Amino acid sequence: MPKQQVSRKQLKFVQFLELLEADSEFLGAFETAPNSDTAWGCIKAAALKAQLPHPPQKLGDFLRIVSQHAANVPSQKLLLAVNNHRHASKVIANSNRQKKRELTNALGLGKGALPYSDLVTKNNLIIIQRDRIPDLYKCGTTLIDHGNEDLARDSEKVLFVPADDTWYVVGEHESIAFINSTGKSTLYLGCYSPSLYLTSCGIELVIIRGCCALCPDLIDHVNEVIDGVIHNRRGVRPTHGGKLIQYGWNAGPRHARVFGLVRNVANKKLNGEELAAQDKSILGIMSLTWNLLIAALPKEVIDPVKEKLAEASLPPMASPGNVKEHGYELSLPDGTLSWSTAERAPAEAYMSQNYTSPIHTDQLYAPYALNWVTMHEVIDHDAAGLHVRTKGSKFHRTSGGNYVDVSLGVVVRCAKDTVMSLLATSGNASSEDDVDESLPNSGLFTYPVLQAMDILVQESCPSWRRSATARRTDTRSR
Repeated sequence: MPKQQVSRKQLKFVQFLELLEADSEFLGAFETAPNSDTAWGCIKAAALKAQLPHPPQKLGDFLRIVSQHAANVPSQKLLLAVNNHRHASKVIANSNRQKKRELTNALGLGKGALPYSDLVTKNNLIIIQRDRIPDLYKCGTTLIDHGNEDLARDSEKVLFVPADDTWYVVGEHESIAFINSTGKSTLYLGCYSPSLYLTSCGIELVIIRGCCALCPDLIDHVNEVIDGVIHNRRGVRPTHGGKLIQYGWNAGPRHARVFGLVRNVANKKLNGEELAAQDKSILGIMSLTWNLLIAALPKEVIDPVKEKLAEASLPPMASPGNVKEHGYELSLPDGTLSWSTAERAPAEAYMSQNYTSPIHTDQLYAPYALNWVTMHEVIDHDAAGLHVRTKGSKFHRTSGGNYVDVSLGVVVRCAKDTVMSLLATSGNASSEDDVDESLPNSGLFTYPVLQAMDILVQESCPSWRRSATARRTDTRSR
C-alpha cells in the first residue's frame, strides 16, 4: 500500500499539533479552561513557531484543525483532551437546554397573552369596576403614605395617600384588574399628537403578583444586573429620588432630536470587555422582562400595545455592536441560556432603583406602560419603624415606594415580583419610601424617541418624508 502523501501545508498543521501535544502547560490549561489566557498563549506561540498561514482565532477554529489533522500525529494525548472537552461541552449544552425549557415553561414564555377572563382562574385575578376622576390633583405634587407624615418637607406640595375612604388600596398579595364602567378607555395623547385613542376593553390598571415565583434565582440575577447598572451609568431624572436609567435607543437632547443608542456610562474605569458584558446582561434582562410581560398581562393590554409598536416601526432594543432583530441571552451563574428567535425588548427601556416621582402624566405613543417590580425589601425593620405610628397619625408607618394612580384613586402596595400595566396618560406617581427596590421597565414608549426616529428618516431619505408624515397624520386622525 503506497504511503499517504502529506503536503507542506499539512506538515505545518501537524507540527503545530505536535508542539501543543508536547506542551504540558497547554494540556493542563486546556483541560480546565480551554479559553483561558494560558491556553491561548500556548496556541499562539505554537502557531507562530509552525508558521501557520491562518492561525486559529477562536476555539472552534482550533477544534476544527485538530479534527482535520490529528490522524497524522503519532500520540493521542491532544486528541483525548479535545474529545474530553467536546463531551463536557455537550453535557453542559444539554443541561442548559433543559434549564431553558424549564424556565420557559415556568414563566409561560412564548405562549402569548391570555384574555383577562382566563387570568381570573390562572392567577386568581380579581376584576373591579372603577372609573377615573381626572384633574383632581395637580402634577408635581409629592405623594406620601399615611403613617409616613414625617417625610413631608415644609416647602413642597404634598398629598397623603390614600386621600380618603373612597380610595382602593391593593394589598401586597392581591392580583387585580381595574375596568371602567363604559368598557372603553379614552386616552388623550398629549402635545405630540393631539388626538384620542380608544381601547375596546376598558382596562385601566392591572396588577399581577408572583409571575416568577418558580424561578427565584432568576429575579436575583435581574437585581444583580440592575445594581451594577445603577452604579455605573447616569440617570435621566436627577431631581427625583433614587435613580432611573435609560437603555436602548435615545432621542437626543430636547433642543436637537437625534436618534441613536444611549450613551450614559459614568464609570470610566470599565474596559471594553466589561462594558460589552454589561450591555449583554442588560439586553438579556430587558428582553426577558418584555417576554414575561407579554406572557403575564392580559391580551386586551398586549394586543393594542403591539399594534402601536408595529405602527411606530422603531427598531428593537440594541447595544453597540449588537444590533439584531431577534434573540437574547441570559448569562446566569450556572450557565448561559439562549433564546435565538425570541422577541427583543422594544426600542427603549428603563431600570430604576429606589426611584420616587411626584404626580405626572406619561406622554406615550402606546396605550399602556408596562413594568416588572423585581425587588422590594426593607433592610432594617427597626430603623424603618414599620410597626409604630407617626406622631399625630392614626396609621402605622409603611415601607412606601408604592405606585399610586391618583385619577383612579388606587394605591398599589409595592411587592417583589409584581407586573403592572398602567394606562398611558393616567396621573400617576411613586410615593416616598424607606425601602430598597428595583424595577426594569420594558414598556415605556415615549414620544421623543418616536419623534427622533421620524426626524432621522426624513433627513436621511426625502422620499420617505411623505410616508412618515402620513403615518403621523393617520395617528392623529384616530
